[in-house]
Amino acid sequence: MEVIVLNTRKILSTIGTFAIVSAVSTAGAALWTNVLDRKFQMVKIKLAHPKSDKIIFVDFKKAKRGLGR
Repeated sequence: MEVIVLNTRKILSTIGTFAIVSAVSTAGAALWTNVLDRKFQMVKIKLAHPKSDKIIFVDFKKAKRGLGR
């Protein structure tokens, strides 16, 4: 008969690490899509047209949702 001793602390530590990494990456992706992407596009437009003081920015995702109502 063979007895296998499992180190549960190591297993739980590994699972916890994976959970934290996945949560952080999900939060980073949500932050990018909701906040930073729009700001990045605005800066890109301002750099392309430095003399223009007015920028029209259309969010097609929100416009698409508004058409359905």
